[in-house]
Amino acid sequence: MVNAGHAFKGSRIGSGYILPASGRHLDAERAQGLVDRTVVSYWCLEGHETRPTFAKLSEAEIPEVWECGRCGRPAGRSPGMDLNVDGDEPFKSHLQYVKERRTEAEAKKVLENALAQLRQRHSV
Repeated sequence: MVNAGHAFKGSRIGSGYILPASGRHLDAERAQGLVDRTVVSYWCLEGHETRPTFAKLSEAEIPEVWECGRCGRPAGRSPGMDLNVDGDEPFKSHLQYVKERRTEAEAKKVLENALAQLRQRHSV
């Protein structure tokens, strides 16, 4: 009995099925449906490079700004560009927002309470 999950085990690229009507490989039929693609590089202020792939577009259609895939900051098509437009708030991490809401003493108290609750659960 053949296991359907292993039907292509050991097969090589290009050794797919031949379509009876055309005598062409199935892989050749699939390739006709693909569109040309463009890979565009974007850099954030941290120097991270993000490379999204777009369908073949004209230069005017490619976005000037893209979100950095690593840190979430805005990234431009030239390294070192500052993309914070007037009125835009610069990127802040979750920790930066928390620090805006709580003082160091409040944070220490919250941490001590959370640790006390964990210790109490584990001692039971």
